[in-house]
Amino acid sequence: MITIQLNGKQETLPPGSTVETLLPIIGSDGKSVAVVVNDHIVRPENRSSHLLQDGDHIEILVFAGGG
Repeated sequence: MITIQLNGKQETLPPGSTVETLLPIIGSDGKSVAVVVNDHIVRPENRSSHLLQDGDHIEILVFAGGG
């Protein structure tokens, strides 16, 4: 297992987890979120290949409409 910080909370994931596999775990379809791993934005087209590592700090930012 690897341990990450997800939005300030500690989470454990299986080795080999990617940003793409993380999103359903948190209940996101990935369409209206930005993902930042260790202060670097992970673009949607790179989510399936971006492997998460032990100790990564991940922020999931949700886009919200307003008016």
